[in-house]
Amino acid sequence: MDDHRTSTSHETSPLLSSPSTATLGDQILIDDETNVSRAVLIKQELAWLVSSSIPLALSYFCQSSFAFVSMLNVGRLGVNELAAASLSVMIINFVVMMPCVGLACALETFCSTAFTASRDKTRVGFHMQRGLVAVTLQLVPTVLLFVYMDSILQSIGQTEEVATLCGEFLRVWLLGSWPLVAFECLKRFVQAQGIMQAGTWVMAAVAPIHFLMSHMLVWSDSIGIGFAGAPLATAITNWLLFLGLTAYIACSKAKEAWGGFTLDCLDGIWEFYRLAIPSAAMMSCSWSAFEMVTFGSSMFGPVSLAAQACIFSAMSLTYQTPAAIGSAAATRVGNSLGCGKQRRARFSAYISMCMGYAVGMTCSLMLFLNRYRWGYMYSDVEEVVTLCSELMPYFAAVQTYDGMNGLVAGILRALGKQSLGAILAFPSFWVLAVPIAFYLGMGPPHLEVIGLWLGLAVGVILYSLAQQCYILFYIDWRHEVKVCLDRLARSTKSLDPAQFTIAVCGDSDGGLYSTPVTRTNSNSNSSVDDYGALA
Repeated sequence: MDDHRTSTSHETSPLLSSPSTATLGDQILIDDETNVSRAVLIKQELAWLVSSSIPLALSYFCQSSFAFVSMLNVGRLGVNELAAASLSVMIINFVVMMPCVGLACALETFCSTAFTASRDKTRVGFHMQRGLVAVTLQLVPTVLLFVYMDSILQSIGQTEEVATLCGEFLRVWLLGSWPLVAFECLKRFVQAQGIMQAGTWVMAAVAPIHFLMSHMLVWSDSIGIGFAGAPLATAITNWLLFLGLTAYIACSKAKEAWGGFTLDCLDGIWEFYRLAIPSAAMMSCSWSAFEMVTFGSSMFGPVSLAAQACIFSAMSLTYQTPAAIGSAAATRVGNSLGCGKQRRARFSAYISMCMGYAVGMTCSLMLFLNRYRWGYMYSDVEEVVTLCSELMPYFAAVQTYDGMNGLVAGILRALGKQSLGAILAFPSFWVLAVPIAFYLGMGPPHLEVIGLWLGLAVGVILYSLAQQCYILFYIDWRHEVKVCLDRLARSTKSLDPAQFTIAVCGDSDGGLYSTPVTRTNSNSNSSVDDYGALA
């Protein structure tokens, strides 16, 4: 028992067990943990998911609060400023965050599996380098687009004042664009190792600085620059986040999974893009539908756009906890599959979904009860506040399913099923939701912003239920263990069984695994602790 503990003392993930000592030809790898009862397994996974989701949720809330604070400061400048800031955030999300975060999310597939399935932990850093390359290349065309964005907006009918302010916002924001997307890659690098608190510590340190800068750069008589102060504060904050997380990695055990820069990450990078592109497409299809609602709202005037900004800020805040649960579930499911624990992976997925519904319904109720107060947080204009209160019930009704989409997407990423998410998202949002939304908002019903939200609700609910049904009824979890290790081997250009903590066997189909497969722990006296780690 003591020897076993010594051999695993360097691991940081609470899931990891020691590698099996089996050799090629042994039939190992799926460990159903039959000695662990269902009740104990549920208790362990619930405890792990809750304890991991809390720091992630706090870091997500801090990150979303940056835009929230910026909107509060800008909103007091006037309706046009609030409308321009809202439109700018929509463009940033559409052009930068959707594709780049989508690309970075593919790391949740590769890094979490590599950390438990590979003997060489630096494979986690190897995959992270691929993510950095991908997001950096994605940013290149953004620069030219943002430089001429004010002219583009005027050409499609936006008012000159809002377009000019929007162009100014975007050009200043570009100064902090790369560190933001690099930060997204670094977050997934540490989370794959089970280090969930890293982002929280960095966010907690940076948040007060951002709040102070946002106010001073907009309103201070000595250093304030007005509207442009909001994106400048955000750019500085993005650099602080990147540098802070980099420093955390350099001073923690997370650096053991780094391995240094190498051009070898470019060799076989298509295997990364094979999942990263569907991951970006999955996120873009759903996220862009929400941004189209913002764009449609701008067609009804500054008041509608300002009210939409208030609702989207609420959406950003309430989305964070389900997204955090999804991110924790992605790590847990990926780690579990990587070390052959298909039963634990399945329970983690199901329990996280139950948690998502509990959180979502609570948030929806709170938003509905406070619908008449929410608008006053952003604007003193009575028209904006009134329209915000009218929109809030529709958003509250759809908010639970929106949060579940973010949560379930994490599970699909752990399984490498990004292409399925993209396939389901496109018809849900762009065949049904967007056309229905614009018909109800701008067509004969003339429901304006309310019509846009009704149409959007169709896509959100349909997409959410379709993904959940697939996970609940169609996933073969035993088979997913084989699939994830096969994917890891292809991505590293190696089929050498020595690369894995769990032995692999050739089969008649040319794959890596023989069937039936089982896993046994080399230490017959091992037990399971409260968080599912083999002790």
